[in-house]
Amino acid sequence: MGSRLLAMSGLISAGVRVSSGWCAVHVGRFSRAGFLFLCDKLGESEGQEAKVGSEEFLGQLKREVIGHPALTHPFLERFGDGDASVEGVRTFAIQYYRHVRVSRLYLAAVMSNCRDDEGLQLALAEVLFDEYGRLNPDETHPALYRRFLRALDITEEEWESPRTLPEIAAYISTHYELCRDPDARLGLGAMGPASEWPVPPIYVRLSEGLKKAAGLPDGALEIFTSHVTMDVEHARIMMDAVAPYTEDDEGQRKVREGAMRSLDARSVMLDGLYKAVYEEPAPLTGNTVRAVRN
Repeated sequence: MGSRLLAMSGLISAGVRVSSGWCAVHVGRFSRAGFLFLCDKLGESEGQEAKVGSEEFLGQLKREVIGHPALTHPFLERFGDGDASVEGVRTFAIQYYRHVRVSRLYLAAVMSNCRDDEGLQLALAEVLFDEYGRLNPDETHPALYRRFLRALDITEEEWESPRTLPEIAAYISTHYELCRDPDARLGLGAMGPASEWPVPPIYVRLSEGLKKAAGLPDGALEIFTSHVTMDVEHARIMMDAVAPYTEDDEGQRKVREGAMRSLDARSVMLDGLYKAVYEEPAPLTGNTVRAVRN
């Protein structure tokens, strides 16, 4: 059963090795809810949760999100301590750009799925307005990231040429799938709870590591530091938008599913960055198990 579950996750091509009788994967980097989502797809769910109010549900979900293994991934711990070579920093910068330059498109995809909810459209548009630099082409988030790349003396040819890591490609594919799904609640879970709550602490670690390893000034790190404060407001906007969609069991299940699949994909992406930057697999941690019996 293990390989069937993992294949359904959409992540089997990014870090999963299937051999006779065994399925090797970074299972400990996945959330319990994310794994139960896969079980549910096979008709093996633990059953419906008791109904709780929207506010209580979002409070529970926030604790689950903040406790997800992605937020304490070994890459964030090691990179955040400044333990990276010059080449390792360049590898991270080039590969992470593949994620940053398309992340706004996920929100746009969610917006296209909520054609009858103008209030939700306005909330998503407000976040997109910031992502697009308040319509200043020099201040869009991809533009800020390119400023960071240039501070590392990375040229456009250098940041465009390398092949995208398969783990990052899987992250992008997972988010297009979630955000284009006709059920907008999946995309809302991915782009609300799974994005706005975790990004500030993750970006604090990344900016700390870049200052230590590359000696970059604050101006070059604006793409990271701006999210630390901006996403607090974005989280408020997105939670207000998500709340009406979590007033019943089905809505809560869908939002949680989107959030956990997003975070599980982030864990896999960080596995790929660890391997690319440090030229070795991400180490096992106390809550990581790599083998699941078929």
